[in-house]
Formats: sequence, structure tokens, C-alpha cells
Amino acid sequence: MLLIDAGNTRCKFAWWDKHTDSIQWLGAIEHQHWLNDLSRSLKDILLGVINSEQLEDTKEALGVSVASVQVVDTLNQSLAELGINVRWQRTRATQLGVVNAYREKPEALGADRWLALLGCHKAITGHAVIIDAGTALTVDWLTRDGQHLGGWIVPGRQLMLNALGQGTAQLGNVPIEQSAQAKLEPGVSTREGMLHGIEASLIGVVYEAAKLSPSLFNDEAFTVVVTGGDSEQLASHLSGNICRIDDLTFKGLRLCADNGQ
Repeated sequence: MLLIDAGNTRCKFAWWDKHTDSIQWLGAIEHQHWLNDLSRSLKDILLGVINSEQLEDTKEALGVSVASVQVVDTLNQSLAELGINVRWQRTRATQLGVVNAYREKPEALGADRWLALLGCHKAITGHAVIIDAGTALTVDWLTRDGQHLGGWIVPGRQLMLNALGQGTAQLGNVPIEQSAQAKLEPGVSTREGMLHGIEASLIGVVYEAAKLSPSLFNDEAFTVVVTGGDSEQLASHLSGNICRIDDLTFKGLRLCADNGQ
């Protein structure tokens, strides 16, 4: 079955093999590459991600989205042209043993965060702090018995770079590709000051989340689970009981598919 994670800036695709219960990463498509390029249809771009054998094996996909209505509508139309119908997952008050902390309005919790919670509850046996490092950096606390305690949302690396570049007259833009050079030390140029400062800001959020966690988990052990597109770089600066799971949202989707939801 085809799995789709339509995020803020790109759509990610994976393939769940029901027979081997394995998830295969297929690839990702940046929204701007097909929303602004009229020379190629999204259907043609999708054919570069999904192979013909997979197309023959499925008529249905399972997806989660925090993208715009335009992105979702175009995805639905393009996949329908390939004979694939998408079932989009929604956030619920409770599902697969996880209870949403947003009691009054559970659907207000981002669907990607909800699927990550489902995936984490299955993958981690104890308490967990989920750090999803994407366009935004989100933190969610989840007890071992599936109670979501709530979370934080802060700008991710790219949003911070964009804000500094656009909101200040003389700092200018620093390409996201240069962020791999970020270190936890004083910068000796404006570029380094931005990169190193953003790195410290992101790690500071994780540090404060870990510092708060003992009081939330009754001083019991917990695991910091790092996921998302920026997880590798972020995890490289962290220590302690850290677990990096790149496909946490896809694991949540796979659970929904396996349980007919």
C-alpha cells in the first residue's frame, strides 16, 4: 500500500509491503517544484517516485496531511488519474490506545503529530518525548499507557533562517544547505552567528523538554524520540537516551492500515 505524508513544504511517499510488514522509503517531492512548474504535471512526477509494479499492486493509498487544500486536491486528482484513491487520516480523540490531550477540540492537533504519536506508542514501550524536526519543530509528551500530555510548537531551522533573512535589513539569506556547518560555539561571522544561534535554539528546546519531563512522568525513565527531516543533524548534538526513528509518521499510517482505519 502507498503511504503519503503531505507536509508543509513537501510530500513524502513510502510503500508498505503487507506480506513482509516492511516500510520502504520511495522519495519526496517539494511542493514548489510542481505547484510552480506548469511544464510537468504532478502525475508525471509521481511516476518517477512510484514504480509500475507498485501501481499495479494498489488501488488505494493512506495519507496524512497538514498541507494546503490546493496540495491535497492536486494530489487526489493526480493519483486518481493513476487509479489510486487516497484515504486521508484525521486526528481523533482516541485511537489505537492513544488518548489525545486536546480534549475540547481533538481535531486541532495536527494530523502528522497524531500519526507520530500512534507510531511512537507502538515503537516505544515506555514514556517518550517526541521531537519532530521539520518545517516546525514540535515536542509531544506521551506516557507509556498512551496518554498524550500535550506539546510545544516552535519554528524549525528553515523558518528561523527565513525569518532572519526577511525580517532584518542587513543579515541577508543563508541557504539551508549551509546549516550542516552549524556548531555549538560562538560564530565569528554573521553567517556563523545565524547558523550557530539557530542550532543552539533548537537544541535548547530539546534540553528544556527533557528537563521538564521527569515531573511529567513521575520521575520515571523516558526516551527522547527524534524524527523528521532535520532529525539527523539535531540528534548529532544530543546525548542520553536518544532514539532516532525517521519514519515515525509512516509507522503510524501503517498501523491505521493494518487495523482497517
